[in-house]
Amino acid sequence: MAEYTLFETWLTIFLAALATFSWRFSGLILSDYIRPDSLLMKWINAVAYAMVAAVLMRILVFPTGVLSTTPLNYRLACLAIGLLLMFLTRKLWLAILGAMSAFAVLVTYF
Repeated sequence: MAEYTLFETWLTIFLAALATFSWRFSGLILSDYIRPDSLLMKWINAVAYAMVAAVLMRILVFPTGVLSTTPLNYRLACLAIGLLLMFLTRKLWLAILGAMSAFAVLVTYF
């Protein structure tokens, strides 16, 4: 594995920040010219939701760290419980609390 110098580390952080903030700044400037109900904004929202869903599924199916020590069926069952609670109650906090509680019970007692 290659060792990075202090300069290379800070250069990487700077370039990553520049890439992130340049897109955010561009969005800020262009937001005045795009109607919120336009087809372009609908597409941008769809892409944003798809990226969040993809990251969530990536973390759920191929986790790293301590989460990777738990069985996949526990994680998927708790996702199903959270989604079911979300659709039944329409309260995000209740769905999160229910899914986290179910996960804690599964990991602790099974």
